[in-house]
Amino acid sequence: MNETRVEPPSLDIIYDLEDGVWKATVLKAALELDVFTIIAEGHRTLNDIVETIQCSERGMRILLDALCPLGLLSKSSGEYALTPTSEAYLVRGKPTFYGDWCLETQLAWEARGRIAEGIRTGKAVGLDASRPDTEDLWAQDLANAILTWPHRAEKAWEIWETLGVSKETQPGLHILDVACGHGVKSFVLAQADPEARVTALDFSKVLEITARVAEAMGVAKQVTFLSGDVLTADFGTEQFDIILCGLILYYFNPEQVRDILRRAHKALKPGGLVVIHTAIADEERCKSEYAMMVAFQLFIFAPESEVYTFSEYKGLLEKAGFADVTQHSDPLISARKR
Repeated sequence: MNETRVEPPSLDIIYDLEDGVWKATVLKAALELDVFTIIAEGHRTLNDIVETIQCSERGMRILLDALCPLGLLSKSSGEYALTPTSEAYLVRGKPTFYGDWCLETQLAWEARGRIAEGIRTGKAVGLDASRPDTEDLWAQDLANAILTWPHRAEKAWEIWETLGVSKETQPGLHILDVACGHGVKSFVLAQADPEARVTALDFSKVLEITARVAEAMGVAKQVTFLSGDVLTADFGTEQFDIILCGLILYYFNPEQVRDILRRAHKALKPGGLVVIHTAIADEERCKSEYAMMVAFQLFIFAPESEVYTFSEYKGLLEKAGFADVTQHSDPLISARKR
């Protein structure tokens, strides 16, 4: 008698997750040992690197070799060299250095190892990334835009094309970019229209990066830099045509978001547009891997955080006085001031 063979469920999903953890572990070790900076200083052979760091020869050989297929080092004739990626972003002292941000947030194993504790208590277990005293780290996270802004600009234009915003449809726009970060999302409008103006609001250290990006994009003379905390900053009264809220509102609880949106409503001219471009959860909170992973990470690092659904944003916007609330795509919502 022939029996139908039933294939067992695949382990591929679990294997892929495990593989990702090990790759991150390799990067973490290299950053903690400052391997990339040491190689950048001219120490290229295994013996030279071991002598400089004062570490195990076998352990360092295994680490350096593991970094090669990951695209972070190359090796030839027994000498190691940086790749363009590691040279740009992983060498301490470079303006685009990303290593401390990785160690404090993305590779913060101590905090991640306490996630179960956080779930039991309902409290964040890692660095509170929403605090003003983390602005040095935020600046480091955003510094890569000094080099990567052209790619980011292409993506930013998709926002405005979706909304029908351009020099032709709305010349001379005045935009408030709330928690602007690198500023590219709003700067593309200034690039396209010499009469457009941008007010970029963020922490002072972040604005140092924003200013460099503005210079690189040729719009610095069109930008006003406003140092402040989004939770307390005065946005002004009826002076902006568009207010952009990028990757920021999900750091805060509903009351805080409502207050930000109320100040945005006050600061917009009649008929002005508020734009929310951020992770948006589906209504059941189970379909978007990106949104759910953002929510999980924020749970560790932002005690008041929530990745909101469209219906939740709609309710918050309407309570703040907005109308015509529209979800244009997964990460994009707009609403108008009556």
